[in-house]
Amino acid sequence: MKKIKCPTLRLNVVTLFVLIFCMPAYSATKSKPSQSSNDFYLSLGNLCEYVGKIQTDSNGGKNFCSFTPSLSLNYDYFVIPDFALSPEIGATLPKSGRDSNIKTMTLYALMNGKYKTSYVNFIVGAGVYLTRIWGPGGDETLNNGNSSDSFPLPKDPVYTRNFIVNLGVSNEFSQDISGELYTYIFNALKKEDRSFSLGFSLSYHFGEIL
Repeated sequence: MKKIKCPTLRLNVVTLFVLIFCMPAYSATKSKPSQSSNDFYLSLGNLCEYVGKIQTDSNGGKNFCSFTPSLSLNYDYFVIPDFALSPEIGATLPKSGRDSNIKTMTLYALMNGKYKTSYVNFIVGAGVYLTRIWGPGGDETLNNGNSSDSFPLPKDPVYTRNFIVNLGVSNEFSQDISGELYTYIFNALKKEDRSFSLGFSLSYHFGEIL
């Protein structure tokens, strides 16, 4: 049976997230006061890594978004009433990909700038993105066309490092809760190597505790 592809499905999912995210901001009034006190907050979300860059099946299918929970700590330090420096450190939970014997997790550290408006906050930043890869060691037999070959599995952890650019927006749903949408850009200056990761998160704000 011939499969029927729906090219608008991914676009509709993204559009739904944007609408849900922006509706509270649209309903806010322009007279919303600017919160300019320093703020420490904890974020829990999901990161869609390397969208469209990872092959997911033997037919050449590419990834869109997988379940990759992320956790980060952030601190907003306001240098002027509407602009804050916002350092961030975070990590994703370990996970397996197509090969269940190999596990990966990421660690990242960013220096962001956050500009606050009456509706949403704009975020621009840059930082380092580390990927940790490890496995049980030994060899694994995999299909290689019409035959099979043995491939080594990592035993000692291997790290890869990337410089990333962060672009995003956030919205404060209440004094304690906010939501964020963002993208990490890898190899921003090299078109042939450029890739993107997309993420969304909810944050709980503890206020000025430092």
